[in-house]
Amino acid sequence: MLSLFKKKLIKISVCVPVCGTQKLLPACLESICSQNFCGFEIIVVDDEGIGRLKEKELNTKKILKEFCKKHKSPNFCVKLVQHEKNKGLVEARRSAVYAAAGKYIMFVDSDDFLLPDALSALYEIAEKNGADIVHGRAKVKTEQDLKNLSEKDKKFLENRILEITKKITNVFAGTDCRAEGFLCKDEILNGFLVQRNHCGFLWAKLFERELCLNAFEKIPPVYCVFAEDFLVYFFLAFYAKKYAGIKNEVYSYCVDTGISSEKKIYSLEQWKKVCSAASASTVLLDFVQKKDIEAKNLTEAEIEELKKTCRYYARNNLEQLKKAVIPELQLQAYEELCEWWGKEMIKSVEK
Repeated sequence: MLSLFKKKLIKISVCVPVCGTQKLLPACLESICSQNFCGFEIIVVDDEGIGRLKEKELNTKKILKEFCKKHKSPNFCVKLVQHEKNKGLVEARRSAVYAAAGKYIMFVDSDDFLLPDALSALYEIAEKNGADIVHGRAKVKTEQDLKNLSEKDKKFLENRILEITKKITNVFAGTDCRAEGFLCKDEILNGFLVQRNHCGFLWAKLFERELCLNAFEKIPPVYCVFAEDFLVYFFLAFYAKKYAGIKNEVYSYCVDTGISSEKKIYSLEQWKKVCSAASASTVLLDFVQKKDIEAKNLTEAEIEELKKTCRYYARNNLEQLKKAVIPELQLQAYEELCEWWGKEMIKSVEK
């Protein structure tokens, strides 16, 4: 998959995890390769699992083969990492970071897009200011034309876009999603957890690879596809030395337009993915409660906010159980929920 590109020339590794989103991957790759930046690699991590891949006509390896035939550029190269089995988003991103050759890492979801000049804008600020986190602006996009939907589905999608937009712009805190300007050391974690002056999504940010390695060293192998950004960004913010928030729009977040998939959960396999938010909370609470030697650097306010967020995810899972899981699976789903979170936590959020 590699072009005639020397490893030492790679400045940024753009990491793209893929699992069940192969049909959207080509458009994502096009947005990355069209960057006016010389010296980056695209690392695609296929988390589908080898067995499941064989069952699919459209697989990641074929997509990348066609992509590389189409784009023979001296500006970038492409690398594929395949998991033997599905490991979840945290492990897909870990694999990408370990395989990366660049000084910096950028995470891009396979159903999203990089905006023009994104890599140049982020890299310039990182190098000029010695920032190990550079945070640009993101915008929300939907691929589906609202006028082609029924009134019921149109209303649902409009509400979904509003919900995502609020998360991105951090409306509840009355601020943008990023803290414009600079934050240093302890200000970064405190700003994220307590002041909420910037969000914890991994996209729209550039990270130093060394910072990512430090963060993943604290995260044990874990299956997690929900709350995974919160888990990883906590440790990134914990170890970061300098954060820079910039005005440039660098990322397009695409709202899931699979409307029916937002309404109901029909299988325990689907439900287990939702419950995996408990894995993120377990790692974070263990870090605090087992009194990791470095956890002593956290303030009481930060610990309290961390615990509140973990409880929020547990409560959110419980609400999803009541609203989304089909009646036939309710009992089994509740037992599964208690298995992931522990009965004590679920009983406490039920009150």
